[in-house]
Amino acid sequence: HTQELLVVGMTRMAIEESVRGLMVQQGVLTACIKFENGDNPSETAKKTLRHARHCIAKLLVTLNPSLLTSSQRMGAIKPLVQLIRDNESSDLQQFEALMSVTNLASMGDETKNRIVAEKGVGTLSYAMFSEHESVRQAATEAMTNLVPHPDVMKHLADPEHLRLFFAFAADYQENFPCARAAAGCLAMASQDPKIATAMVQIKTFSETTHVLLECGNLELMHRGLILVLNLVYQQDANDKDDGGKSPMSKCKKTVIEAGLVAFCAAYVESYHDGQKAANDLQFSQADQALMATTVDIAKEILQACE
Repeated sequence: HTQELLVVGMTRMAIEESVRGLMVQQGVLTACIKFENGDNPSETAKKTLRHARHCIAKLLVTLNPSLLTSSQRMGAIKPLVQLIRDNESSDLQQFEALMSVTNLASMGDETKNRIVAEKGVGTLSYAMFSEHESVRQAATEAMTNLVPHPDVMKHLADPEHLRLFFAFAADYQENFPCARAAAGCLAMASQDPKIATAMVQIKTFSETTHVLLECGNLELMHRGLILVLNLVYQQDANDKDDGGKSPMSKCKKTVIEAGLVAFCAAYVESYHDGQKAANDLQFSQADQALMATTVDIAKEILQACE
C-alpha cells in the first residue's frame, strides 16, 4: 500500500512539466520501469503497476528522448504499450502513453523495432477505434511515426486498414490533428508499390484525395499532393525500365481519371509560384513557403503526367 501511494505521488508530481527532467535524473523513470519485473501480481500490485506505467507516460510525453539512456528508452516501451492495451486504463492514461510512444518512435529504427516487437502495431491499431477522439488522434500519430517499418507497411497494405486512414484523413473538420496525421501516413506509405496499388482500389480514394486538395488547409493539401506525386511515379510490378515506353501504370491512370491531375493544372494556372496569392492572403512566412512548395509539387505532378 505504501508503494502504491509513493507511485501515485510521483505520478502527480510528473503533471508539472518543468520537473520531469529532474525526476528522470533522480531515478524515478528507472524505478517505475522496474515494476514490470513482477510475476502474477495481486490486484493491489496491478493498480500500483498501472500507476507506475502512467508515471512513465507522463514523464515521457514532452521529454526529449535523446536525453534518455538507451536502456531507459527501450525499457519504457513495454510498460507504455501495456498501458495502452490495458482495458482498465483511463482515456487520459492511454492518451499520454500513446503520446510517449509517438515521442519514442521519433528516435529512429531501434525504438521503432522495439515498439513493433511489443505487439505495438496491433495495439495502436486497436486504439485507433477508441471512442475518445484524443486517443484516436494520438494512436494515429503513433502509427504514422512507425512508418516505414516493414510490419507497419504490411499492416497498411491491407485495404481494411487503409480505409480507416482515408476516413480519418477526410474528417479534418471534426478532428484536424488526427486528419493531418492520417494524411501524413498515407503520403509516406504511398511510396510503397503494394500500398499504392491498394490505395487506388479504395472506393473513397478519389473523394478523400479531392477533400485533401480542396480543403483550403496548406498542411493537408501538401500531404495530399505528395500522395498524388508518389502515385503518378509508381510503376506496375511487371513494368520494365524501357525508357518510358511501358504502358501507363494503374496508379497513374487512376489519378488522371479521378481528375486529380486536372486539379493540379488549375492550381498551377491560378497561382503560378504562389507568391502573389500568399501576399494577397497575408500568409505568415511559414505559410508562404508552404504555398510555394505546394505549387512546385503540383508542377512536378503535371510534368510526370506529360
